[in-house]
Amino acid sequence: MVKEWEELAKIKMVLYGALFLPLLMGGLAGFMVWQGQGLPPEAQATLFNTALMYFLILPVMIPVTLAVYSIVGEKEQGTLEPLLATPLTDWEIFVGKALVAVLPSVGLTWGVFLLFLAAAHIMLGGIPAGVLSVPWLVSIFALSPLLAVFGVLVSMLVSSRTSDPRAAYQFSGLAVIPTLVPLIVYSVQMTAVNLLLVILEGGILVVLNAVLLYLAVKLFRREEILTRWK
Repeated sequence: MVKEWEELAKIKMVLYGALFLPLLMGGLAGFMVWQGQGLPPEAQATLFNTALMYFLILPVMIPVTLAVYSIVGEKEQGTLEPLLATPLTDWEIFVGKALVAVLPSVGLTWGVFLLFLAAAHIMLGGIPAGVLSVPWLVSIFALSPLLAVFGVLVSMLVSSRTSDPRAAYQFSGLAVIPTLVPLIVYSVQMTAVNLLLVILEGGILVVLNAVLLYLAVKLFRREEILTRWK
């Protein structure tokens, strides 16, 4: 994991891509809250709730850049074969590579979220009452790691089956789908953010992540990469 973090830090495009998105999304969320200055508390709370939804997208979008490179990028540079020739099992390789992308993604999401709260507190003179409810806090601090794992596993699954980084990036966009469902539901105000929905989505993500991890390892085909991949 340390080796991969050191390698990723040397690739400016990957590093800048991973840092730019959280700053952009955090900035958009902050701008949305800034527009609520002087508005009634109810309007401020609505804008704040909408801004919080950006932080459900971040844990999925950030790791795509890191996870796609984790296999297909190493294939291109010829640095994957020595790793595959070690006694490490496929499970160990996948878990290690997944954590390389998941840990920074979750850390960045939480860090930008805390900066957003500080900026919102300054702009509005305080957080609107009732906005930072238990469901929202559970979404940010418990659901976001599951979303990050899902995004990483989808990206790695695609990355392990293609030799074209551009195609891997395009297909990895499918990882955003689980975040779109609650966003659509909340944005059209069909229902409020509640703990039951958060727990339900969390349970679904746990099952999906387990299935994806199993499929990813099964489709990895370590021997094929070692002997036939060019």
